[in-house]
Amino acid sequence: MPNNIEIEIEEQIKEFDKLIKKYSFIEELYIGRAVLYTKIGEYEKAIKDYKRTHEDYFYDLVAVCLRHNLIKEVEEYYTKRIEKDKDNIVNYMSRARLYIRIGEDKKALADCESILKISPDNKFVLGIKEVITKKLKAKEKQGKQEDQTNIFLT
Repeated sequence: MPNNIEIEIEEQIKEFDKLIKKYSFIEELYIGRAVLYTKIGEYEKAIKDYKRTHEDYFYDLVAVCLRHNLIKEVEEYYTKRIEKDKDNIVNYMSRARLYIRIGEDKKALADCESILKISPDNKFVLGIKEVITKKLKAKEKQGKQEDQTNIFLT
């Protein structure tokens, strides 16, 4: 049974629904409703409303998705932004940070390479690339050692 706060939020959502029917072109109405949906755990509805809004709210959408571990969706959003603007290193860096967060180091390294094609002297990205490369080499070395150990165990 919903508590009083949930009932109040659902009533507020109904008010937003009425306004959106009348003024569907006002983006802030969708943002307000999305915030309310988030408060009651209706994350898919919140994301749908965020998608309808102006791109300035993109990072709000990403934040909601990350809070609820919707990694695939975040990856798709960053990829779409990269496809729209292939020379914007911020989009590549954002996706690379996502890949690092989820352990997709090879994909993160590929995004770093893309950034370096645009900005070859980017010291920050060169540093990240170096760290990722070392990490991948260490994993590869560890994997080879495990393979050799398995030979002795069989």
